[in-house]
Amino acid sequence: MSAQPQPAAWASTPAHPVQAELRVLPIPATEPAPGDFVIPPPDDDFVQGVLAVDFRRGFEDSYFGPQATTAQDLPDPADWAGRLLRVLLEVGDGTRPAGQLSRWVTEDILGRFTRRGVLARRRLQRQRPVRVRALRVCQPADGVAEVAAVVDHGGRIRAVAARLCGVDGRWLMTVLELG
Repeated sequence: MSAQPQPAAWASTPAHPVQAELRVLPIPATEPAPGDFVIPPPDDDFVQGVLAVDFRRGFEDSYFGPQATTAQDLPDPADWAGRLLRVLLEVGDGTRPAGQLSRWVTEDILGRFTRRGVLARRRLQRQRPVRVRALRVCQPADGVAEVAAVVDHGGRIRAVAARLCGVDGRWLMTVLELG
Protein backbone atom coordinates (compact mmCIF):
# COMPACT_ATOMS: atom_id res chain seq x y z
CA MET A 1 0.00 0.00 0.00
CA SER A 2 1.36 3.21 -0.99
CA ALA A 3 0.75 6.20 1.14
CA GLN A 4 -1.07 8.92 -0.69
CA PRO A 5 -0.39 12.44 0.27
CA GLN A 6 -3.07 14.12 2.42
CA PRO A 7 -4.60 17.25 0.95
CA ALA A 8 -4.08 20.47 2.83
CA ALA A 9 -6.74 21.51 5.38
CA TRP A 10 -7.88 24.44 3.28
CA ALA A 11 -8.54 22.16 0.36
CA SER A 12 -11.19 20.19 2.26
CA THR A 13 -13.40 23.22 2.93
CA PRO A 14 -15.98 23.97 0.25
CA ALA A 15 -16.02 27.24 -1.67
CA HIS A 16 -19.17 28.48 0.18
CA PRO A 17 -19.81 28.22 3.92
CA VAL A 18 -21.74 25.23 5.17
CA GLN A 19 -25.19 26.11 6.54
CA ALA A 20 -26.03 24.70 9.95
CA GLU A 21 -28.69 22.06 10.12
CA LEU A 22 -31.94 23.00 11.84
CA ARG A 23 -33.11 20.67 14.55
CA VAL A 24 -36.64 20.62 15.95
CA LEU A 25 -36.70 20.27 19.72
CA PRO A 26 -39.75 19.76 21.92
CA ILE A 27 -40.98 22.76 23.96
CA PRO A 28 -40.14 22.27 27.63
CA ALA A 29 -43.07 22.13 30.03
CA THR A 30 -43.16 25.28 32.18
CA GLU A 31 -46.55 24.87 33.83
CA PRO A 32 -46.75 22.98 37.13
CA ALA A 33 -48.28 19.54 37.11
CA PRO A 34 -51.96 19.39 38.19
CA GLY A 35 -51.20 18.16 41.72
CA ASP A 36 -48.15 20.32 42.41
CA PHE A 37 -49.90 23.58 43.26
CA VAL A 38 -52.79 23.90 45.69
CA ILE A 39 -54.82 27.13 45.95
CA PRO A 40 -55.45 27.92 49.61
CA PRO A 41 -59.05 28.58 50.65
CA PRO A 42 -59.97 32.29 50.79
CA ASP A 43 -59.44 34.06 54.06
CA ASP A 44 -62.60 35.82 55.29
CA ASP A 45 -60.54 38.60 56.87
CA PHE A 46 -58.70 39.39 53.64
CA VAL A 47 -59.34 42.86 52.21
CA GLN A 48 -57.95 43.65 48.81
CA GLY A 49 -55.81 46.77 48.76
CA VAL A 50 -57.12 49.82 46.94
CA LEU A 51 -55.33 52.49 45.00
CA ALA A 52 -56.17 56.04 45.96
CA VAL A 53 -57.03 57.90 42.76
CA ASP A 54 -58.27 61.47 42.70
CA PHE A 55 -61.10 61.80 40.17
CA ARG A 56 -62.01 65.37 41.03
CA ARG A 57 -62.24 67.50 37.92
CA GLY A 58 -60.55 70.49 39.53
CA PHE A 59 -57.29 68.60 40.10
CA GLU A 60 -54.55 69.66 37.72
CA ASP A 61 -50.87 68.99 37.77
CA SER A 62 -48.98 72.27 37.91
CA TYR A 63 -46.53 71.17 35.21
CA PHE A 64 -48.61 69.02 32.87
CA GLY A 65 -52.15 70.26 33.49
CA PRO A 66 -53.85 73.19 31.78
CA GLN A 67 -51.81 76.38 31.98
CA ALA A 68 -53.41 79.80 32.42
CA THR A 69 -52.78 82.32 29.65
CA THR A 70 -52.66 86.08 30.04
CA ALA A 71 -54.96 88.38 28.06
CA GLN A 72 -52.11 89.82 25.98
CA ASP A 73 -51.37 86.34 24.57
CA LEU A 74 -55.01 85.75 23.54
CA PRO A 75 -57.08 87.05 20.61
CA ASP A 76 -59.76 89.72 21.01
CA PRO A 77 -62.46 88.22 23.27
CA ALA A 78 -65.36 90.07 21.60
CA ASP A 79 -64.68 88.64 18.12
CA TRP A 80 -63.90 85.26 19.53
CA ALA A 81 -67.03 85.09 21.73
CA GLY A 82 -69.31 86.16 18.85
CA ARG A 83 -68.05 83.40 16.57
CA LEU A 84 -68.03 80.81 19.35
CA LEU A 85 -71.62 81.58 20.37
CA ARG A 86 -72.82 81.32 16.78
CA VAL A 87 -71.07 77.97 16.28
CA LEU A 88 -72.32 76.67 19.63
CA LEU A 89 -75.94 77.47 18.79
CA GLU A 90 -75.55 75.86 15.36
CA VAL A 91 -74.35 72.68 17.10
CA GLY A 92 -77.47 72.86 19.30
CA ASP A 93 -79.62 73.17 16.16
CA GLY A 94 -78.00 70.08 14.62
CA THR A 95 -76.61 71.96 11.62
CA ARG A 96 -72.96 71.66 12.66
CA PRO A 97 -71.02 68.67 14.06
CA ALA A 98 -70.24 68.87 17.77
CA GLY A 99 -66.65 67.72 17.32
CA GLN A 100 -65.71 71.16 16.05
CA LEU A 101 -66.26 72.56 19.56
CA SER A 102 -64.38 69.96 21.61
CA ARG A 103 -61.31 72.14 21.97
CA TRP A 104 -63.09 75.41 22.74
CA VAL A 105 -65.69 74.48 25.39
CA THR A 106 -65.73 72.32 28.52
CA GLU A 107 -67.07 68.77 28.46
CA ASP A 108 -70.37 69.57 30.19
CA ILE A 109 -71.22 72.38 27.74
CA LEU A 110 -70.24 70.18 24.80
CA GLY A 111 -72.36 67.29 26.09
CA ARG A 112 -75.36 69.54 26.68
CA PHE A 113 -75.30 71.01 23.18
CA THR A 114 -74.49 67.67 21.54
CA ARG A 115 -77.67 66.19 23.04
CA ARG A 116 -79.67 69.21 21.85
CA GLY A 117 -78.26 68.80 18.34
CA VAL A 118 -79.13 65.10 18.21
CA LEU A 119 -82.73 65.85 19.26
CA ALA A 120 -83.01 68.67 16.72
CA ARG A 121 -81.79 66.38 13.91
CA ARG A 122 -84.33 63.71 14.92
CA ARG A 123 -87.15 66.27 14.75
CA LEU A 124 -85.77 67.47 11.40
CA GLN A 125 -86.08 71.03 12.58
CA ARG A 126 -84.32 73.52 10.38
CA GLN A 127 -83.61 76.79 12.08
CA ARG A 128 -82.83 80.07 10.48
CA PRO A 129 -79.16 81.05 10.72
CA VAL A 130 -78.05 82.26 14.14
CA ARG A 131 -77.21 85.95 14.33
CA VAL A 132 -75.47 87.69 17.20
CA ARG A 133 -77.26 91.04 17.52
CA ALA A 134 -75.36 92.60 20.44
CA LEU A 135 -72.32 91.60 22.45
CA ARG A 136 -70.69 93.06 25.53
CA VAL A 137 -67.43 91.81 27.01
CA CYS A 138 -66.06 92.54 30.48
CA GLN A 139 -62.64 91.36 31.69
CA PRO A 140 -62.77 91.10 35.50
CA ALA A 141 -59.32 89.48 35.73
CA ASP A 142 -56.33 88.83 33.52
CA GLY A 143 -57.13 85.98 31.14
CA VAL A 144 -60.86 85.96 32.01
CA ALA A 145 -63.66 87.41 29.89
CA GLU A 146 -67.35 87.53 30.78
CA VAL A 147 -69.70 87.86 27.84
CA ALA A 148 -73.32 89.08 27.66
CA ALA A 149 -74.98 88.72 24.27
CA VAL A 150 -78.32 89.01 22.53
CA VAL A 151 -78.80 86.46 19.74
CA ASP A 152 -81.48 85.88 17.12
CA HIS A 153 -81.93 82.12 17.36
CA GLY A 154 -84.63 80.45 15.30
CA GLY A 155 -86.81 83.54 15.16
CA ARG A 156 -86.52 84.11 18.91
CA ILE A 157 -84.47 86.75 20.62
CA ARG A 158 -82.47 85.15 23.41
CA ALA A 159 -80.00 86.33 26.04
CA VAL A 160 -76.70 84.54 26.51
CA ALA A 161 -74.18 84.81 29.33
CA ALA A 162 -70.81 83.10 29.10
CA ARG A 163 -67.42 83.04 30.75
CA LEU A 164 -64.22 82.55 28.77
CA CYS A 165 -60.93 81.64 30.43
CA GLY A 166 -57.52 81.78 28.81
CA VAL A 167 -56.11 78.25 28.91
CA ASP A 168 -53.13 76.89 26.96
CA GLY A 169 -53.00 79.86 24.61
CA ARG A 170 -56.70 79.85 23.64
CA TRP A 171 -60.07 80.97 24.97
CA LEU A 172 -62.01 78.16 26.66
CA MET A 173 -65.72 78.60 27.40
CA THR A 174 -66.25 77.33 30.93
CA VAL A 175 -69.76 78.63 31.73
CA LEU A 176 -72.74 79.19 29.46
CA GLU A 177 -76.29 80.24 30.31
CA LEU A 178 -78.86 80.48 27.56
CA GLY A 179 -82.05 82.43 28.36
